Amino acid sequence: MAEHADDVARYYDENTGAFLARGEGGSEGVFHRAVWGHGVVDRAGALHYVHELILREIDTLGSPRILDLGCGVGASLLYLLERRDAEGFGITVSGEQYERARRRGNGRWLRGDFCRDPLPADVDLAYGIESFVHGSDARAFFGNVSRALRPRGRLVLVDDFLAGGTRDQTPVRDFIWGWHATSLLRPDEVDAMATAAGLTLLSERDLTPHLCLDRPRDRALAFFLPIVRSVLSNGPRVRSLVGGNALRKSLKRGFIEYRFRVWEKRVAQGGSSASTSERGLS
Repeated sequence: MAEHADDVARYYDENTGAFLARGEGGSEGVFHRAVWGHGVVDRAGALHYVHELILREIDTLGSPRILDLGCGVGASLLYLLERRDAEGFGITVSGEQYERARRRGNGRWLRGDFCRDPLPADVDLAYGIESFVHGSDARAFFGNVSRALRPRGRLVLVDDFLAGGTRDQTPVRDFIWGWHATSLLRPDEVDAMATAAGLTLLSERDLTPHLCLDRPRDRALAFFLPIVRSVLSNGPRVRSLVGGNALRKSLKRGFIEYRFRVWEKRVAQGGSSASTSERGLS
């Protein structure tokens, strides 16, 4: 687990600058995909579409404590905090991202592995946007997050899930390798782990049809990538390009789906919950 987390940290330490400068969401400070859902009219709206879905979940919880699992440089959490009365925490495994997030203000930022390091206690809503798939241990992830959530607290994951393919298919295998996507799993595998950790699936939606998978830059990358790989070593930037191209192929072929999924923490028998001292940072 620790070795994988270190690999993911190095991946983001070395790629964050490039993602912000040239990535799809760099102009908004986010690393996730644009989702051209109902009512979206421009790229900024597409990049914030999943944020708006998370805001709907926050609106069911009053003035909550929220936790960004894999917060990047903090843009997603700050977008939410600017629009709702909430207390916000963000955790990232990357030192580079942690320092950038600290400079942005408002949120309370933590550096660590969300699968095994202590998380803030009594969280009303935890969410991860394209971060769960990097997790070093999916089963440990659900256990750790469940301990942080209060009873009836919610977990939102916006991420890639294995669909009609297998991990052995070439584009899926390249995606896992390129993006350190160790926790790419089928929904039923994820749900079994979540259930064991005391979480119940409330809702889900498939966002794959709302992705733009044939941008000119994507087609150009697919054409030039074999040349790039033949002359450059497989460093973090090349791995990122390989993973992104493989993910696009996997989404187009139905091997992987991009989903928005929500779980709720079940109330323990008798209505009791773990104490703050047992559940991490207060």
